[in-house]
Amino acid sequence: MGSPAPPSANRVLTHLLAELPEGVVAPSSWLRAQGVSPQLARKYVQSGWLVALAHGAFARPIQPVDWQGVLLGLQRLADYPIHVGGISALTARGHAQYLPLGGEPSIHLWTHASDARSLPRWVKTIELQQRWEVHTERLFDKSAERVGLTGLPTRVRNWELAASAPERAILEVLSLVDETPASFTHAAELFEGLTTLRPAVTQRLLEACRSIKAKRLFVFLASRYDYAWRRKLNLAPVALGSGKRLITRGGRLAPEFSITVPEPFIAEPR
Repeated sequence: MGSPAPPSANRVLTHLLAELPEGVVAPSSWLRAQGVSPQLARKYVQSGWLVALAHGAFARPIQPVDWQGVLLGLQRLADYPIHVGGISALTARGHAQYLPLGGEPSIHLWTHASDARSLPRWVKTIELQQRWEVHTERLFDKSAERVGLTGLPTRVRNWELAASAPERAILEVLSLVDETPASFTHAAELFEGLTTLRPAVTQRLLEACRSIKAKRLFVFLASRYDYAWRRKLNLAPVALGSGKRLITRGGRLAPEFSITVPEPFIAEPR
């Protein structure tokens, strides 16, 4: 008995249109797994069923591809270990009040795997209004690699993006605070809006966080705003390091936390 006949181009196309929503990037590796060879992909492009966005990246026509469509293709179809984090995750969940005119200029992405790789070239080639900011530091121990990662709804079917929940996102933000007062103040404003963090998730992330700066800033701001969830945390097992740390250049020392912060934050909490 001979080998079964390969599926016809029409059957492959029917399957492809069912599996690939408008507005989502299809990497060529995913297309091959669906039975679409490079030759067949070119045929679909010539016939108007697909458009070529970059070398190795395709999409269905009509609906433009935005940053969510690129990331859905990267996460869901290319199985790439990366998530939306930091300020971008907080913004997407409604926790950032102040955005530049026209929306967020950068999308912050964090890898959550030990074999972190650079973004595929097609991701960088596709033109978008936003630019990518990719953070490859291991911010958490492997035990918490996926703690605080949840689904972020998108406009595409019931597809979700992997993104940091607020508990994880704020630690990502704090790890990036630089020595300027403006950077600290922006992070503090974001923190002030986090009135309902989950204590159990926060506890796990604090214990697994590898950034002394992020943890000390978190503890300082948690003490300052003193929300109900803070009283359910146990800081004893959270390693905060030793010695003074310069956070804000030209700031004042907060003695209890051994960090320098902008002078207005040394005053009485709000």
